[in-house]
Amino acid sequence: MSAKVNSKLLAIGAVLIVAVAATGAVLEHRAKLAYRLVATPAESVTADPALVAFAHRVAGPVYAKTCASCHGADMQGNQALGAPNLVDKVWLYDQGRVADIERLILYGVRSGNAKSRNITDMPAVGRLGVLKPAEIHDVVEYIIQLSKQPADPAAAERGKALFKDKGNCFDCHAPDGSGNPDYGSTDFTAGVWTYGGDRVTLFKSVRDGRHGLMQAYVGKLTPVQIRALAVEIYERSHAPAQIASN
Repeated sequence: MSAKVNSKLLAIGAVLIVAVAATGAVLEHRAKLAYRLVATPAESVTADPALVAFAHRVAGPVYAKTCASCHGADMQGNQALGAPNLVDKVWLYDQGRVADIERLILYGVRSGNAKSRNITDMPAVGRLGVLKPAEIHDVVEYIIQLSKQPADPAAAERGKALFKDKGNCFDCHAPDGSGNPDYGSTDFTAGVWTYGGDRVTLFKSVRDGRHGLMQAYVGKLTPVQIRALAVEIYERSHAPAQIASN
């Protein structure tokens, strides 16, 4: 073998060694970030720019494959499916902290998992005969009023009485209509809707009830992926543009 060929082989070997070493260093760095992401207390992750950036890189493809079909590529939800908007600052369950979001991703809502959110759901108040159609219309008008939309004052006043008595709406949605994050009941005063806040949709919700579901991802996604999604959703929902628009 000539000295020229030998030197070329040595050069190629040196390049390969450097490439392998660089790849190993990158993988080691990612492994360390992954460990730190799940080992750091949930509420402390967002204070670490390196972990937030890593979570963003991990969450992007996972969200696109797992979550976007219901919540949309822009995370703004789908009222036809009852999939909530994830980038506003209104939360059905808990307070929207990283740990709260992570818990929902892990165990879901009415998913069949023993740890899922499943205290109650929206009963079919009309079909069960609790309220008559005309009474439902009045309750809807009160809900419209609570959400600061123009409403029929007389109908809303009748609806208010039904809301706080016969309809038993206050039990889940609170006497002032502000909802209950333990139950996942809508805050009517926020003007943010899971299924829609127009009269036709609200009438259907009261008459027929709602039974929203979210599957549990524990065992389907890795702990790193779940934590990354929780951090990404938290960050998106707290972006300055989102805060300014609410």
